[in-house]
Amino acid sequence: MRKSVRLTGRRQLAQSSFDMHITDRGESQSVSLVVIDPSVLHGFPANSSLKLKLAENKRIEVLDFGTIATRQAKVELDGEPFLAPSCQIRIVNRASDQDGLLLGSTSSFTYKSDGETDGILLFQPADTAPRSWRLDISDSSRPILYIDKKLPNPAYFARTDPTFITSVFPHVITEVFRRILETGAVEDGWEAEWVTWADSLMKGSKPPFNDDEQSKAKWIGALIDTFCSRHDLAGKLLRDQQVRALEKKQ
Repeated sequence: MRKSVRLTGRRQLAQSSFDMHITDRGESQSVSLVVIDPSVLHGFPANSSLKLKLAENKRIEVLDFGTIATRQAKVELDGEPFLAPSCQIRIVNRASDQDGLLLGSTSSFTYKSDGETDGILLFQPADTAPRSWRLDISDSSRPILYIDKKLPNPAYFARTDPTFITSVFPHVITEVFRRILETGAVEDGWEAEWVTWADSLMKGSKPPFNDDEQSKAKWIGALIDTFCSRHDLAGKLLRDQQVRALEKKQ
């Protein structure tokens, strides 16, 4: 297994060496963390803490799974349930002279429960009332489109319903690229995935990171037009409405 050491001395851990799950237990949740490849822990002090950081909608929880020598597999979690949190597994020094020093960690990743991914966007059912949907954009994980969990199969609905796609997706694209263009040129992370996606639609039309707001808005508008044209959204919506009209007459 390849391991890398950062300039700070902190070791980069492979996410694939661990397995984590969040299980709903009525009004609470339990979080399990299992080390699939024990060799990932070699070289760390036996009394180092194994921790899991969860972050979602400005809420942050750091769960303690014991030490490397005496690990526990499950931790109970109270409070509002996590749906698709950003996660990071950490190994923390507990020696008296270096207590709290971060020795190793995975890159941040998004936990997916019963949601579905469609490439660069994560769909997740949630309690969004009084809205039917909500977009969450964070720095550490792919954008998440939360859909009202009262809808039957909400993730599938959001990805297939012509009315929903036509009215919501242009807003999603606009908000995501406003954030990306504000941050400046990107080389990695979820932002780079979105830039690559945009380039697949508009070959050679690079995001105007250094241009004025009018140019940025014009570029985003062209991207939305290209997206709608590529997927024939106007045509799909018209045909869907025609089918519904025929069904009402029958």
